[in-house]
Amino acid sequence: MTTRRPSPAVRARRALAIDLGLALLVAALALQIAAGLGVIAFVAVPVFLLGLLWVGAERLTGRIRRRHAKTAA
Repeated sequence: MTTRRPSPAVRARRALAIDLGLALLVAALALQIAAGLGVIAFVAVPVFLLGLLWVGAERLTGRIRRRHAKTAA
């Protein structure tokens, strides 16, 4: 028994089906990653901004205390 080689048209359809399947997998993975990054950014950006406000408030109070300490001394 000999195996027949598929025709060029069959090989092209198989290659197209494989490419389509891989493209769907990559698209699904990209959507999962993008959705995950969106959720992370939704939480991380406000936390980052609050952190910046906190650091700014600490530096401002430190400067005010140092100015009052210089004038009091």
